[in-house]
Amino acid sequence: MTGPLAARRSADLQLAWIDAADDVQDAYAAWLRADRTEQANAFTAYQAALDREEAAARALEMQSQVVDRWLRSG
Repeated sequence: MTGPLAARRSADLQLAWIDAADDVQDAYAAWLRADRTEQANAFTAYQAALDREEAAARALEMQSQVVDRWLRSG
């Protein structure tokens, strides 16, 4: 993947990471607001949001490395 396609992919992955980070904030806030009977479920949702954010961050990092290698080779 090179040039404009790589740039587009990077932008898409950055937006996905930003969305995932927003989801983490929302899930954390929901966990804090949850009543005692819903805390376990809210915490599970928070952990899942963290996992998705971490996966999005890894994908963005990998794409950034691809783009960096392409730029250095050119």
